[in-house]
Amino acid sequence: MANSQTLAWRELRVGILVVTSVVLLAVAIFYIGGDTGFFTPKYKMTVYFHSADGLHKGALVLVNGVRIGNVSDIKLTSDSDANRAVEVGLQLNKSYHDMIRTDSVATIGTVGVLGDQQVELTRGSPGKPAIEDGGTLQGMDAGDIKQIISNTNDVVPNLGVMTSKIGALLDDVKSGKGTAGKFLNDTSIYDKLDATVDEAHKLVIDAHSGNGSIGRLLSDDEMYLSVKSSVDQLNTTLVKVNTVVDKINDGNGNIAKFINDDSLYRKADQLINTFGNVAGRIDRGEGSLGRLSRDETFYNNLNTTLNKTNTLLTSVENGEGTLGKMMKDPTLYNTLTQTSSELQKLMYDFRQNPKKYLTINFRLF
Repeated sequence: MANSQTLAWRELRVGILVVTSVVLLAVAIFYIGGDTGFFTPKYKMTVYFHSADGLHKGALVLVNGVRIGNVSDIKLTSDSDANRAVEVGLQLNKSYHDMIRTDSVATIGTVGVLGDQQVELTRGSPGKPAIEDGGTLQGMDAGDIKQIISNTNDVVPNLGVMTSKIGALLDDVKSGKGTAGKFLNDTSIYDKLDATVDEAHKLVIDAHSGNGSIGRLLSDDEMYLSVKSSVDQLNTTLVKVNTVVDKINDGNGNIAKFINDDSLYRKADQLINTFGNVAGRIDRGEGSLGRLSRDETFYNNLNTTLNKTNTLLTSVENGEGTLGKMMKDPTLYNTLTQTSSELQKLMYDFRQNPKKYLTINFRLF
């Protein structure tokens, strides 16, 4: 009987030791795991991505580099939206629930350059509501490192070509080709620039010493005196103008009377009225000018006279009548020309031998 009691006590001690060991192991696991331990309260959230991009179940979920959970599930969806092709389930620590809000951004990042994939979340705005347990969030593509690395395959050759072209350009510049090469290697530009600087220096010295037009302008006070004299004359003129204006305002002189006296206005008004009366009489057909402007007889006579004159000029132009023949027939012109020529010969002969034409006969009975 004693042996049975001893055996039962031993088994009980072994059981107590095992249970205590399991409890201690669980406590150790809880403290070692920290916030992500087995007994830490969690909540679930679903994120949709265009592509999983190598993400695997159990991957880390980070917020600003701090681990707040793990990827619990990855699967394809039947949604027609390409941005919701992959459904990623997240299991997050409930203590970070208020940080993940509706405007948070979810991307798939990489640990290191070629490391494992992870889900990275950003903090939401305080004014936005937090995502509840079982809520969803639309993810964004953070860029494919493979695509970036593949693009460098095109950059390196292009960089080599560009380096070769730059080297050739530098060789041309070094050999003195082109504008840049001549500018760097040709000393004539330096010589011309040096000569220009020397001329400018001489010009400054001459100006400072009072030589030349610029020097005289800077050193000689004649220009200043001339300008001062002109300003003084201008001031005198302005004073005289002010005096004249004062006289006009006071009513003195002819101009003042012309401006201030209304008699001229009255005379002008009377003259305008007189012209108005004359214009009214003309418009009514009174007087010679009125009859001339209103009666059509003068117009008809003038028109008839013009028609006759036009007919006469047409006849003259056609060579009709005495005037027409004189204008068109060259016979009269030729006759006059011949007569003039004969008369000149007669006058010349008379001056040479006047006795030939002057004969005096004297008779007595």
